[in-house]
Amino acid sequence: MAIQTSIKRSFILWNVLYIVLCGGLGAWGAYDYWVTIPAQEEAVATYEELNVRRAELEMRGVLWTLLAKKTDGTITETESATLEEMRVAMQEANLPGPPPPLTDEEKQEYKTLKKTIEVDFENTAPEPPASYDGWVNFWVYFVGTGILGTPWFVWKLWSRRGMSWRLEEDGSLVTPEGSFAADQITDIDMSIWMKKSIARVGVESQIEPIVLDDYEYENVYLIVGALAHRFHPDAWTDEAKPIKDDEPVEDDEDGPEDDAGTGDDPTPNEPTEKQADG
Repeated sequence: MAIQTSIKRSFILWNVLYIVLCGGLGAWGAYDYWVTIPAQEEAVATYEELNVRRAELEMRGVLWTLLAKKTDGTITETESATLEEMRVAMQEANLPGPPPPLTDEEKQEYKTLKKTIEVDFENTAPEPPASYDGWVNFWVYFVGTGILGTPWFVWKLWSRRGMSWRLEEDGSLVTPEGSFAADQITDIDMSIWMKKSIARVGVESQIEPIVLDDYEYENVYLIVGALAHRFHPDAWTDEAKPIKDDEPVEDDEDGPEDDAGTGDDPTPNEPTEKQADG
Protein backbone atom coordinates (compact mmCIF):
# COMPACT_ATOMS: atom_id res chain seq x y z
CA MET A 1 0.00 0.00 0.00
CA ALA A 2 1.34 3.42 -0.97
CA ILE A 3 2.32 5.90 1.76
CA GLN A 4 1.26 9.53 1.27
CA THR A 5 2.41 12.47 3.40
CA SER A 6 0.47 15.61 4.26
CA ILE A 7 1.34 18.73 6.19
CA LYS A 8 0.72 18.41 9.91
CA ARG A 9 -2.14 20.32 11.45
CA SER A 10 0.08 21.18 14.43
CA PHE A 11 2.61 22.75 12.03
CA ILE A 12 -0.12 24.93 10.54
CA LEU A 13 -1.51 25.94 13.94
CA TRP A 14 1.91 26.81 15.36
CA ASN A 15 2.80 28.96 12.37
CA VAL A 16 -0.56 30.72 12.45
CA LEU A 17 0.06 31.41 16.13
CA TYR A 18 3.51 32.82 15.30
CA ILE A 19 1.99 35.01 12.59
CA VAL A 20 -0.58 36.44 15.02
CA LEU A 21 2.06 36.87 17.74
CA CYS A 22 4.60 38.57 15.49
CA GLY A 23 1.94 40.75 13.88
CA GLY A 24 0.60 41.77 17.28
CA LEU A 25 4.05 42.59 18.66
CA GLY A 26 4.87 44.53 15.50
CA ALA A 27 1.66 46.57 15.80
CA TRP A 28 2.34 47.11 19.50
CA GLY A 29 5.87 48.35 18.77
CA ALA A 30 4.62 50.67 16.04
CA TYR A 31 1.90 52.12 18.28
CA ASP A 32 4.33 52.70 21.14
CA TYR A 33 6.94 54.24 18.87
CA TRP A 34 4.64 56.63 16.98
CA VAL A 35 1.89 57.25 19.55
CA THR A 36 2.68 56.29 23.16
CA ILE A 37 6.26 57.55 23.43
CA PRO A 38 5.58 60.92 21.73
CA ALA A 39 2.54 61.35 24.01
CA GLN A 40 4.71 60.68 27.09
CA GLU A 41 7.35 63.15 25.92
CA GLU A 42 4.67 65.76 25.22
CA ALA A 43 3.14 65.20 28.68
CA VAL A 44 6.53 65.74 30.34
CA ALA A 45 7.13 68.94 28.38
CA THR A 46 3.61 70.23 29.06
CA TYR A 47 3.84 69.56 32.78
CA GLU A 48 7.20 71.30 33.01
CA GLU A 49 5.89 74.34 31.13
CA LEU A 50 2.75 74.56 33.27
CA ASN A 51 4.65 74.04 36.50
CA VAL A 52 7.24 76.71 35.68
CA ARG A 53 4.49 79.24 34.88
CA ARG A 54 2.56 78.30 38.03
CA ALA A 55 5.67 78.72 40.20
CA GLU A 56 6.35 82.14 38.66
CA LEU A 57 2.83 83.41 39.32
CA GLU A 58 2.84 81.90 42.82
CA MET A 59 6.14 83.58 43.65
CA ARG A 60 4.86 86.97 42.53
CA GLY A 61 1.64 86.57 44.49
CA VAL A 62 3.49 85.58 47.69
CA LEU A 63 5.99 88.41 47.22
CA TRP A 64 3.37 91.14 47.02
CA THR A 65 1.31 89.62 49.82
CA LEU A 66 4.36 89.75 52.09
CA LEU A 67 5.20 93.29 50.97
CA ALA A 68 1.66 94.38 51.80
CA LYS A 69 1.89 92.77 55.24
CA LYS A 70 5.25 94.46 55.86
CA THR A 71 3.74 97.79 54.93
CA ASP A 72 0.80 97.49 57.33
CA GLY A 73 2.99 95.89 60.04
CA THR A 74 1.21 92.52 60.22
CA ILE A 75 4.09 90.41 58.89
CA THR A 76 5.39 87.62 61.12
CA GLU A 77 9.01 86.69 61.75
CA THR A 78 8.73 83.61 59.52
CA GLU A 79 7.16 85.65 56.72
CA SER A 80 9.80 88.33 57.16
CA ALA A 81 12.55 85.71 56.78
CA THR A 82 10.85 84.39 53.62
CA LEU A 83 10.66 87.91 52.22
CA GLU A 84 14.36 88.43 52.88
CA GLU A 85 15.21 85.18 51.07
CA MET A 86 13.19 86.31 48.07
CA ARG A 87 14.98 89.69 48.07
CA VAL A 88 18.38 87.97 48.09
CA ALA A 89 17.33 85.65 45.28
CA MET A 90 16.24 88.60 43.13
CA GLN A 91 19.55 90.34 43.75
CA GLU A 92 21.47 87.22 42.73
CA ALA A 93 19.35 87.07 39.57
CA ASN A 94 20.31 90.72 38.83
CA LEU A 95 16.68 91.82 38.70
CA PRO A 96 16.27 95.61 38.64
CA GLY A 97 13.40 95.42 41.09
CA PRO A 98 10.51 93.29 42.25
CA PRO A 99 8.23 91.93 39.50
CA PRO A 100 4.85 93.59 39.07
CA PRO A 101 1.90 92.36 41.16
CA LEU A 102 -0.53 89.92 39.63
CA THR A 103 -3.31 91.28 37.46
CA ASP A 104 -6.82 89.88 37.62
CA GLU A 105 -6.15 87.89 34.43
CA GLU A 106 -2.99 86.41 35.92
CA LYS A 107 -4.80 85.48 39.12
CA GLN A 108 -7.37 83.61 37.04
CA GLU A 109 -4.55 82.02 35.03
CA TYR A 110 -2.93 80.83 38.26
CA LYS A 111 -6.16 79.16 39.39
CA THR A 112 -6.52 77.48 35.98
CA LEU A 113 -2.93 76.21 36.07
CA LYS A 114 -3.36 74.71 39.54
CA LYS A 115 -6.61 73.01 38.47
CA THR A 116 -5.02 71.62 35.29
CA ILE A 117 -2.00 70.24 37.14
CA GLU A 118 -4.28 68.70 39.76
CA VAL A 119 -6.78 67.13 37.35
CA ASP A 120 -4.58 66.16 34.40
CA PHE A 121 -1.43 65.23 36.28
CA GLU A 122 -2.69 64.57 39.83
CA ASN A 123 -0.02 67.00 41.07
CA THR A 124 2.64 64.50 40.02
CA ALA A 125 5.25 64.94 37.31
CA PRO A 126 4.81 62.32 34.56
CA GLU A 127 7.58 59.78 34.05
CA PRO A 128 9.54 60.31 30.84
CA PRO A 129 10.03 57.26 28.59
CA ALA A 130 13.26 55.33 29.11
CA SER A 131 16.10 56.14 26.76
CA TYR A 132 15.94 52.67 25.21
CA ASP A 133 12.15 52.54 24.73
CA GLY A 134 12.29 54.11 21.29
CA TRP A 135 14.82 51.81 19.63
CA VAL A 136 13.46 48.69 21.37
CA ASN A 137 9.94 49.31 20.12
CA PHE A 138 11.12 50.22 16.63
CA TRP A 139 13.90 47.72 15.95
CA VAL A 140 12.90 44.74 18.11
CA TYR A 141 9.11 44.79 17.96
CA PHE A 142 8.19 46.72 14.81
CA VAL A 143 11.06 45.71 12.53
CA GLY A 144 12.21 42.42 14.10
CA THR A 145 8.88 40.72 14.80
CA GLY A 146 6.50 42.73 12.62
CA ILE A 147 8.38 43.48 9.39
CA LEU A 148 10.67 40.42 9.39
CA GLY A 149 8.97 37.82 11.59
CA THR A 150 5.42 37.96 10.22
CA PRO A 151 6.34 37.52 6.51
CA TRP A 152 8.76 34.73 7.43
CA PHE A 153 6.05 32.56 8.98
CA VAL A 154 3.61 33.46 6.22
CA TRP A 155 6.21 32.28 3.70
CA LYS A 156 6.75 29.05 5.67
CA LEU A 157 3.07 28.18 5.32
CA TRP A 158 2.79 29.36 1.72
CA SER A 159 5.91 27.50 0.57
CA ARG A 160 4.59 24.19 1.98
CA ARG A 161 1.30 24.53 0.14
CA GLY A 162 0.67 21.48 -2.03
CA MET A 163 3.98 19.79 -1.17
CA SER A 164 3.90 16.04 -0.46
CA TRP A 165 5.97 12.86 -0.69
CA ARG A 166 4.65 9.46 -1.76
CA LEU A 167 6.24 6.03 -1.56
CA GLU A 168 4.58 3.71 -4.05
CA GLU A 169 4.03 -0.01 -3.53
CA ASP A 170 6.79 -0.79 -6.04
CA GLY A 171 9.29 1.21 -3.93
CA SER A 172 9.40 4.28 -6.19
CA LEU A 173 9.44 7.68 -4.48
CA VAL A 174 7.44 10.68 -5.70
CA THR A 175 8.76 14.00 -4.35
CA PRO A 176 8.51 17.71 -5.16
CA GLU A 177 11.96 17.30 -6.75
CA GLY A 178 10.68 14.59 -9.08
CA SER A 179 9.85 10.87 -9.25
CA PHE A 180 12.49 8.21 -8.67
CA ALA A 181 12.22 4.48 -9.27
CA ALA A 182 13.14 2.06 -6.53
CA ASP A 183 16.46 1.16 -8.17
CA GLN A 184 17.40 4.86 -8.34
CA ILE A 185 17.30 5.18 -4.56
CA THR A 186 20.79 4.44 -3.30
CA ASP A 187 20.64 4.91 0.47
CA ILE A 188 19.08 6.84 3.35
CA ASP A 189 21.05 8.85 5.90
CA MET A 190 19.60 8.38 9.41
CA SER A 191 22.40 10.11 11.34
CA ILE A 192 20.18 12.91 12.72
CA TRP A 193 16.82 11.15 12.60
CA MET A 194 16.60 10.53 16.32
CA LYS A 195 17.66 14.11 17.17
CA LYS A 196 15.80 16.20 14.59
CA SER A 197 13.37 13.79 12.88
CA ILE A 198 15.09 14.48 9.56
CA ALA A 199 16.35 11.86 7.13
CA ARG A 200 18.18 12.33 3.82
CA VAL A 201 17.53 10.04 0.88
CA GLY A 202 20.25 9.63 -1.72
CA VAL A 203 19.19 9.03 -5.33
CA GLU A 204 21.09 8.58 -8.58
CA SER A 205 21.77 11.65 -10.74
CA GLN A 206 20.89 13.88 -7.79
CA ILE A 207 23.70 15.81 -6.09
CA GLU A 208 21.65 17.00 -3.12
CA PRO A 209 19.77 14.36 -1.12
CA ILE A 210 16.02 14.46 -0.70
CA VAL A 211 15.14 15.73 2.78
CA LEU A 212 12.29 14.08 4.66
CA ASP A 213 11.11 16.07 7.69
CA ASP A 214 8.79 14.32 10.12
CA TYR A 215 8.30 17.54 12.13
CA GLU A 216 6.34 19.22 9.37
CA TYR A 217 4.57 16.36 7.59
CA GLU A 218 2.35 13.43 8.58
CA ASN A 219 3.40 9.84 7.78
CA VAL A 220 6.97 10.80 6.91
CA TYR A 221 8.19 8.33 9.51
CA LEU A 222 6.50 5.52 7.57
CA ILE A 223 8.39 6.40 4.38
CA VAL A 224 11.62 6.81 6.33
CA GLY A 225 11.02 3.53 8.13
CA ALA A 226 10.33 1.64 4.90
CA LEU A 227 13.51 2.93 3.26
CA ALA A 228 15.65 2.54 6.39
CA HIS A 229 14.46 -1.04 6.90
CA ARG A 230 15.14 -1.76 3.24
CA PHE A 231 18.73 -0.48 3.29
CA HIS A 232 19.58 -1.17 6.94
CA PRO A 233 17.30 -4.00 8.10
CA ASP A 234 19.50 -4.83 11.10
CA ALA A 235 19.43 -1.25 12.41
CA TRP A 236 15.92 0.12 11.77
CA THR A 237 12.36 -1.10 11.91
CA ASP A 238 9.79 -0.30 9.24
CA GLU A 239 8.42 2.41 11.59
CA ALA A 240 11.80 4.21 11.72
CA LYS A 241 12.64 2.97 15.21
CA PRO A 242 16.19 1.84 15.96
CA ILE A 243 16.72 -1.85 16.68
CA LYS A 244 18.58 -2.30 19.95
CA ASP A 245 21.46 -4.75 20.09
CA ASP A 246 20.09 -6.50 23.17
CA GLU A 247 16.67 -7.19 21.66
CA PRO A 248 16.01 -10.96 21.46
CA VAL A 249 15.97 -12.50 18.02
CA GLU A 250 12.77 -14.40 17.20
CA ASP A 251 13.21 -18.17 16.62
CA ASP A 252 12.28 -19.69 13.31
CA GLU A 253 8.92 -21.41 13.23
CA ASP A 254 10.45 -24.68 12.00
CA GLY A 255 13.31 -24.66 14.55
CA PRO A 256 13.35 -26.58 17.82
CA GLU A 257 11.26 -24.99 20.53
CA ASP A 258 13.57 -25.90 23.41
CA ASP A 259 16.91 -27.57 23.90
CA ALA A 260 15.72 -29.31 27.09
CA GLY A 261 15.36 -33.05 26.84
CA THR A 262 18.33 -33.58 24.52
CA GLY A 263 20.93 -36.18 25.26
CA ASP A 264 23.47 -33.58 26.35
CA ASP A 265 21.72 -32.73 29.63
CA PRO A 266 21.24 -35.15 32.53
CA THR A 267 17.73 -36.40 33.18
CA PRO A 268 16.25 -36.84 36.63
CA ASN A 269 16.92 -40.61 36.40
CA GLU A 270 20.56 -40.23 35.40
CA PRO A 271 23.12 -39.34 38.06
CA THR A 272 25.39 -36.43 37.39
CA GLU A 273 29.09 -36.89 37.01
CA LYS A 274 29.62 -35.44 40.50
CA GLN A 275 27.19 -37.93 42.00
CA ALA A 276 28.91 -40.80 40.17
CA ASP A 277 32.27 -39.81 41.58
CA GLY A 278 30.83 -39.84 45.03
